[in-house]
Amino acid sequence: MNYDYIIVGAGFFGATVAERLAEKGKKILVIDRRDHLAGNAYSYTDEATGIEVHKYGSHIFHTELDEVWDYITKFTEFNDYIHTVPTRHAGKLYPMPINLDTINLLYGTNMTGEEAEEFVKKEAEKAGITDPKNFEEKGISLVGEKLYTTFLKHYTEKQWSTDPKNLSADILSRIPVRYNHDNRYFITAKHQGIPKNGYGKIVENMLNNENIEVRLNTDFKDIKDQIPATAKILYCGQVDELLDYKFGVLPYRSLRFEEERTTNTLGCAVINEADAEVPYTRAHDYKYYQIHQPEVINQPECIICREYPANFEKGGEAYYPINNDENEALYQKYVAEAKTKYPNLILGGRLGAYRYWDMDIAIKNALDLAAKLD
Repeated sequence: MNYDYIIVGAGFFGATVAERLAEKGKKILVIDRRDHLAGNAYSYTDEATGIEVHKYGSHIFHTELDEVWDYITKFTEFNDYIHTVPTRHAGKLYPMPINLDTINLLYGTNMTGEEAEEFVKKEAEKAGITDPKNFEEKGISLVGEKLYTTFLKHYTEKQWSTDPKNLSADILSRIPVRYNHDNRYFITAKHQGIPKNGYGKIVENMLNNENIEVRLNTDFKDIKDQIPATAKILYCGQVDELLDYKFGVLPYRSLRFEEERTTNTLGCAVINEADAEVPYTRAHDYKYYQIHQPEVINQPECIICREYPANFEKGGEAYYPINNDENEALYQKYVAEAKTKYPNLILGGRLGAYRYWDMDIAIKNALDLAAKLD
């Protein structure tokens, strides 16, 4: 245990900090209780089809930050995939986020951009909601009842397992509506793509340093008594679990995935399901990410994955923190307790910070932390 840093979690946050510190000569041990690198971004190649399967649902790398793009492209080459996501309602596919085509398809009109903008404004004003008290009222006040009910209401009910009236209006600061034909999902992304060799390979390359040792299938609790007092610990896991849920469970939403091998392709990478009678929120057809490998896309076989929201239970997979004032207070209570029990411990990553970060933000925050630690 002759290490300067013990990093718990081999996702992008932990791997970035490990790589940066190792380049400065620090001795690093990276552990992860899973049997693979890259956390929830992990993907692997299916041997039978050559399809790169995203084990925990689709991950599209996108960023506006040159610093992050310049850093991550040292470890992989990306293809030129641009993400688009149709949403299915009543058997018909609509562009999402809402754009001019979405509006005209839903209302059976042929409006120009200016006409559609004025139309949606009037639809929103019909409800007369000037001080929205919950998610539903906020949604209707922004785009009107029909657009809200069609594309947001039932999807949100499935995602959060509650009536949108029970959710805070603060969750919905705005609804992206475009009054043109642009159907790009990440419209502001300066850089975007899918790693040609998969996400697992990126992290493997990041940790390929003589100053880094990696141990998979290793839980922090199995080694914590062996860690010397001089070593610093970067913990990228759930702080409530670390402290044996002393103050209760930090609330999350979870997911479960069902995979199917079939020749019934979606025809695109992802389709969102807006209707209540469809129990899953979206389906993935992973082969369509591999635009650099037409032989993979053009084969008849595909691997379809359906994504179902699920209630989080202690010890399960935590995906989306439920961020509100009450839960933030509980998190801060755990942070204070962790500092007392583990003076050399730093909390990081999405789980450790109790925040939902896209991959690029996790990397950016990790780069900033590594600079401070160095």
